[in-house]
Amino acid sequence: MKKKLMPVLSTLLLVGIGILPSSTNASMLTKTIQANYHDVKVMYNGTAVTTEVEPFIVNGTTYIPVRMMAGVFNKDITWNGSTYTINVQDRVDPRIASLQAEIAEKDAKIEDLQQQLDDLEDEEDDEDIDDLINDLEDELNDNYGDYADLEWDISISGDEDDIDVEIEIDLDEYAAEYDDLDTSDIEDLIESITEDIWYEFEDADVNGVIIDTSEDEELHDFYGDASEEEIELDGEGI
Repeated sequence: MKKKLMPVLSTLLLVGIGILPSSTNASMLTKTIQANYHDVKVMYNGTAVTTEVEPFIVNGTTYIPVRMMAGVFNKDITWNGSTYTINVQDRVDPRIASLQAEIAEKDAKIEDLQQQLDDLEDEEDDEDIDDLINDLEDELNDNYGDYADLEWDISISGDEDDIDVEIEIDLDEYAAEYDDLDTSDIEDLIESITEDIWYEFEDADVNGVIIDTSEDEELHDFYGDASEEEIELDGEGI
């Protein structure tokens, strides 16, 4: 194709925008330029982009309509004639907004399902610990329920970090036998129970009391510090 040469005004570059200023307070410079037309084609992803204004070349630079390219790249474009400003903004694509809404909804469902799963796992862990505590309580009563030929009732509760122990004895029935016990006998009982608890829950601190059920009176209190592996009876180390 034979090359076309023709003079055009710089204002021709605004044709791609589609708006020419009707008036302005700014001074206007008019300049004659030499534009070359070579039947320039614009391709986007292998497809030709149509335009009402033919692209042209000036001094080795190819000029194409801004509005055409804004449409190709999904942009909105406006012309401010009072400030001679081209404004380009992202165009809201309803398809993208719809996909983002779907993704947000799915993310919310995933988060909800994950929370339900975490809750179920916590419940299972709690049930497992409860089962262990119940089994340990039965074992302690089997081992120490008749300690020193007295009848002791041992109950425990708590979790893997803290275990509460309550040891009951009826002194209406076992007053004489209990009076025959010395401090070392009580210490042996407390130490054995605490160490059995630590065998199952090695990180659990132990808080306990011995209670006379006939008077609902606390006879002794004891504490086992798991981190130090130290046991106290009535505030004194065993």
